[in-house]
Amino acid sequence: MSRLPSGNDIHLPWHLRLPAPLERDFADFFRDSVARVAPWAALNVAVLLSLALALEFFLSPEVAASTWRPRLLCLMLAVATALVARHGEWRRWLHGMSMALAMAVALTGDWMAVTVNHPLAFSLFLQTPLAILLMSVLLRVPFYWAVTGSLAMIGVLAACLYRGGGTSEELSLVLLLLSLSSASMSLFGQYIYERLLRQHFLSENVLFQHRDELHSANRVLESQATVDGLTGCLNRRGMESRLDELLHGFGRGQERVTLLLFDIDFFKQYNDTYGHLAGDECLKAIASIPRALTQGDKDFVARYGGEEFMVVLANTSLKDALVVAERMRTRIEQLGLPHSGSRVSQVVTISVGVACAGQQAADANTLIKCADEALYQAKGAGRNQVAYMDDQGRVLAL
Repeated sequence: MSRLPSGNDIHLPWHLRLPAPLERDFADFFRDSVARVAPWAALNVAVLLSLALALEFFLSPEVAASTWRPRLLCLMLAVATALVARHGEWRRWLHGMSMALAMAVALTGDWMAVTVNHPLAFSLFLQTPLAILLMSVLLRVPFYWAVTGSLAMIGVLAACLYRGGGTSEELSLVLLLLSLSSASMSLFGQYIYERLLRQHFLSENVLFQHRDELHSANRVLESQATVDGLTGCLNRRGMESRLDELLHGFGRGQERVTLLLFDIDFFKQYNDTYGHLAGDECLKAIASIPRALTQGDKDFVARYGGEEFMVVLANTSLKDALVVAERMRTRIEQLGLPHSGSRVSQVVTISVGVACAGQQAADANTLIKCADEALYQAKGAGRNQVAYMDDQGRVLAL
């Protein structure tokens, strides 16, 4: 037996890009996976920002007077990111909010490091490598977004250090190397994470295709097992299953089931006269009439035997079923299919027996037996007519 393909059998290019339809689906898949942890990551950022502001106030109230506004902006963005992650209809903005939060942390750090007058102000430049870690490790923005954001943050940091950050060249170099190290390690981790996630997505996608194909194959097999190939009606097996299901509902007072059993008058003579191929065409034409007359979702037509058909009507009274039976008999006669071997007409006709589920017929076998007795009465009364069994068990011709 050949092994079914999986997502691991699909080659994933180094640049990670998938065909456009799959890329769109993966974007939703990635976003939903990140949304489960993003609120907690944003809460973590909010706690750290609050602690930083408290520490700045403890060290120097003057410094806190300059830093509380940037800190408040970052706090607001962290809360907004958590809210966006928790609401499905807003989730399409999640990566944008995550990028905005990370950029705000990095840029406010650079701005405060340049403007705050304090011996430890240079340490605020460390918010850039922290923001890179936040973007790639905690909030998990897409890899190419993370690359672009990291380069932008490091570029702004280098510009601030070059244009007068108040730090020595050696310390500036250390800060830049630290930021580059944070970026390279976090981006490498983000690349591996996204590659594994894309591989998992492909595996799930292939598995879904296998399930869909299997479901389709099962539907085809079920159809082949329950549908008559010649007429398109249910076969005996399909009829028994559907009728048992309807009568089960009837037994609980949910359905009212009426059964029409009919066969073609003198069909053996038709085959002898016109041949079996013509007989098959006749069966197809006859079957099309009851199929057109059954309108309910639970109504169905089945080929019960060679030239014998069954029509089952749900939620239909005996009176209404008799109207359907007579209309069906008339329309089949009006088809005008020539039948020189018939002893009742020069065209193809049918005889119909009708029975309604009730105290006299509460199960499928009894209901079919009652309809068969009515059909026998229709044949005995001269064919090309409708007979039925009433609630008292009497068989009457229409």
